[in-house]
Amino acid sequence: MSGQFASELRRGIGEAQDATITATEAGHPYEAYLHRVRLAELLDLAAQHDIDTGVLVSPAVLAALAEDRAALGR
Repeated sequence: MSGQFASELRRGIGEAQDATITATEAGHPYEAYLHRVRLAELLDLAAQHDIDTGVLVSPAVLAALAEDRAALGR
């Protein structure tokens, strides 16, 4: 596993989380949802490569991701 790959993946996770929070605070729920979809994809990719992301995502954003997954039956 390339350290650069893991670093870029963590950076992408941070950016997706920041965009999610910004859209939520701006009152744009659909845009926030789209950013959470990207975040979920990046988190899944990290899990596939055994990259620890436990401290990268805030509890509030993790809760929103869980709600998204529950609503979609995943």
